[in-house]
Amino acid sequence: MPIHMEHAKIAFIDFNLNKYRLQMGVQVLVQDPNNIEMIRQREMDVTRERCQKIIEAGANVILCARGIDDFALKYFVE
Repeated sequence: MPIHMEHAKIAFIDFNLNKYRLQMGVQVLVQDPNNIEMIRQREMDVTRERCQKIIEAGANVILCARGIDDFALKYFVE
């Protein structure tokens, strides 16, 4: 990660860039075990979509008030 950036476009965000998880108290009844993997993949897709929207906005510096997951960092570096 660079430590010096000229002409920075800074994004200040106030939400997690951790892997998205269902809200507390939400229970999902899964009949088919294959659907569990689909739910996990969708959770990762939500995080990827959030990162993509930040990139599309033109930000090249991101300051986050909450956590940033390794998955999100990897996606930004790519």
